[in-house]
Amino acid sequence: MSEHLAAYEAIRARLDDLLRGSAGADAVPSCPAWSVRDVVAHLTGLCEDWVSNRLLGYASDEWTAAQVARFEGRTLDEILDAWAACAPAFAALPDDELMGPPARWAFGDAVTHEADIRAAVGASRSPEDTVRGSLKVAIPRWRAALAEAKVPTLLARVRGAREWWLGEHDDPDAVVVDVDAYDLFRALAGRRSAGQVRAWGWTRDPTPYIEAGIGFPFVWATDDIVD
Repeated sequence: MSEHLAAYEAIRARLDDLLRGSAGADAVPSCPAWSVRDVVAHLTGLCEDWVSNRLLGYASDEWTAAQVARFEGRTLDEILDAWAACAPAFAALPDDELMGPPARWAFGDAVTHEADIRAAVGASRSPEDTVRGSLKVAIPRWRAALAEAKVPTLLARVRGAREWWLGEHDDPDAVVVDVDAYDLFRALAGRRSAGQVRAWGWTRDPTPYIEAGIGFPFVWATDDIVD
């Protein structure tokens, strides 16, 4: 089993344990249009859409809304059952010709929403190894966004993880940012505002890096998110 597939399945199992038997009615502050039940419907629908090759409009509002609508009238336990039933077929999928490993994409989405759900229901934060695994996926996307914007090299010193060079390795003129691993994980999933990112420990003005953005499918949050 691939690293991303194993991590994705672990998230599914943790959410099943956390949520089974509940109504899932809690609002999700980082997904203001959705309840916990809606987020799980999206995760389940995404799994099904990969299996059925319904990938047109990937990550668009219309695509995700259709996933939630598909489970209208179903209980949260029924949605969790549908996700569990779809998981073996998802695990057997080959790499997509255009998008690559399905598990990499599904993990990136699931790890973000696990943190959303945990915050909504007052549970503990996502496991540290899961956060570090997410950064391994998100940092290359951020690096590409910064390279496209042609900003100076950035050295991210990530407490609880490691250092990452985004630009020329060992550049003596690099801008340095000191940030907690969980905070960076949430930011690179669009769960931190530009103002919150600006408040990190930057050695120089972070405006060029904030303006460069974080890459598809995420943008900085409009409002401050505390989780």
